[in-house]
Amino acid sequence: MAYVDENGLILIDDVEVAEDITKLKTTIDLLEEALEKVKQIQNANSGFMGHTAAAINETSVELINRINAQKEEIETTIGFINRVVERYKAIDAKMRDVINSTQIKE
Repeated sequence: MAYVDENGLILIDDVEVAEDITKLKTTIDLLEEALEKVKQIQNANSGFMGHTAAAINETSVELINRINAQKEEIETTIGFINRVVERYKAIDAKMRDVINSTQIKE
């Protein structure tokens, strides 16, 4: 997403940001697939009785909660990345305007 140039300045690359967000969204898609599989297992297990069935159900509920929490964290991360990029674009635009307005015009 960002790198440090030879002067120590942090530079944000829009292409890299887009690639990072795409990877995060792909991860969400994979988590959603996993969530569906766990729900299928949980549904198939619903007709069974006994300790094994109870353990499968308990584990399914735990996995569903964990997957949903991971998805939420990734979505929060995507939002944070977008807000940071927009903030620094605005700062850069303001700095560009200040520099352009203070340059001596010929």
